[in-house]
Amino acid sequence: MNTENLQSLGKIPETMLITLWAKAEECHYKQPFLVDEKAQEMISQIDYDFSKFKKSKFSQAGVCLRASLIDKEVQAFISDHPDAVVIQLGSGLDARYERIGCPNVTHWYELDLPEVIELRKKFFQESERRTFLSLSLFDSQWITLIKAPQKPILIIVEGVLMYFERKDIKAFFETLCHELNEAVFLFDMLAYALVGHAKVHDSLGTMEENQRPEFKWSELNSHTLEAWNPKIHIEKEYFMSDFNKGRYPFIFRMLYKIPYFYRRFNQRVIKVKIVENEE
Repeated sequence: MNTENLQSLGKIPETMLITLWAKAEECHYKQPFLVDEKAQEMISQIDYDFSKFKKSKFSQAGVCLRASLIDKEVQAFISDHPDAVVIQLGSGLDARYERIGCPNVTHWYELDLPEVIELRKKFFQESERRTFLSLSLFDSQWITLIKAPQKPILIIVEGVLMYFERKDIKAFFETLCHELNEAVFLFDMLAYALVGHAKVHDSLGTMEENQRPEFKWSELNSHTLEAWNPKIHIEKEYFMSDFNKGRYPFIFRMLYKIPYFYRRFNQRVIKVKIVENEE
């Protein structure tokens, strides 16, 4: 594949190449967080200098740990709701559908910007139960689609929300709460201390300054979201350092023992349930 396909990508979509590299790289570990054969296949076909990420050991482990935690929650949801409608927002080149065995759900949607979906179609196939959507996650057209079958709804957003302003994220949640009576929403929360500091991130820091997106959103306390709308309920929260299997750098593993550092420098995976309050 020539580089022409990648030159049209903006700052945020290009970050999908970091996560693609991280998942392909995971095959070199004896106890991998995940096995992603599709990522290994894709990385060999894309003309891009992935070698610049080779020192990004911390974020490589973080990307795969994050994805594995979300994968497990997705599998649990589908096990409980085999007729679910699932949508992954900002899907990039992620192969979650393949990693969890191409589940036979009512429908599986993957949404991203048009230039990303164009690239995605070179590696993945749509089917009767799988559709790619060329939309912004802030375009509520997709909500109409996932509501239509009147089946249990699972929404996944990974590695995306931290690049948008708090007001935009708050409006996004408000739209979900207004449009949906019930849904489960899985997403990751950036380490609070990293807001405004993308340049010190071990993989984003390798990008050219004019190409590097900034980290714009996180909440120190995830339960802050529950104050945004009474339909938002935090069901589960994973502090990722608790699951790192010794893969994080030693100094960070020691620092995570300090409560102040643990709260501010930990990335989280959060499961939110959107549901009307029971009287």
